[in-house]
Amino acid sequence: MDRRRTEPAPKPLLSLRAAVILLFGAVGAVAAGCLSAFAGASWAQAALTGAGAFLALVTFLNAIIG
Repeated sequence: MDRRRTEPAPKPLLSLRAAVILLFGAVGAVAAGCLSAFAGASWAQAALTGAGAFLALVTFLNAIIG
């Protein structure tokens, strides 16, 4: 009989909850930045809008996702 030593799986870098929150934050930030750019804002303004949306979404989703 071949007995192989099984090593435990490595611990994940992010929990599923954190990954979902960051993913939705990034999607919302890209959407806000693109809408800003299409509305006529400069690229710098659109990037700052996206960054603000990311921070707001991550804070909001962190509060409501238990």
